[in-house]
Amino acid sequence: AHFDTADNMTDRFFALAVLAHAAPQAREPALAAFHERFRDDPLVVDKWLALQAQIAEPEALERVRGLTRHPAFAWTNPNRVRALIGSFAGLNPTQFHRADGAGHALLADAVIDIDGRNPQLAARLLAAFKSWRSLEPVRRASAEAALRRVATKPGLSPDASDIVGRSLE
Repeated sequence: AHFDTADNMTDRFFALAVLAHAAPQAREPALAAFHERFRDDPLVVDKWLALQAQIAEPEALERVRGLTRHPAFAWTNPNRVRALIGSFAGLNPTQFHRADGAGHALLADAVIDIDGRNPQLAARLLAAFKSWRSLEPVRRASAEAALRRVATKPGLSPDASDIVGRSLE
């Protein structure tokens, strides 16, 4: 009810956040309605993407992958990449550090793709791996493999190379 009756974006967004995290049955219609209402406001669209990336459920990775194909997302827009990929990697630890390594692979793929266009963004995204050594052995091995894959990218920028190198030291 609060989502439907909110008279400003902030109230509506926080009601949406509650629905997104605690009411899966109401989530999708509310997310669609919010996007429809605020789709022309880039900062609000970034918040909408970031919120979805933070939903800690087993389907989170597929949601993030699907959102990379959404018309509101562009790999060439650093704010959109930070909102979606950065939020997933930095603010959804249970799904980023999945035991199957798929979250780590997603971030490594994104960094490898982005590095040539925006080395600072690629390096910033790599910060999500900063505590990889504290993970349990399976997840630690996955994170290390993802970092090593990034490290072997031909022509890796000095920015990303510095972060990867320090992470692997």
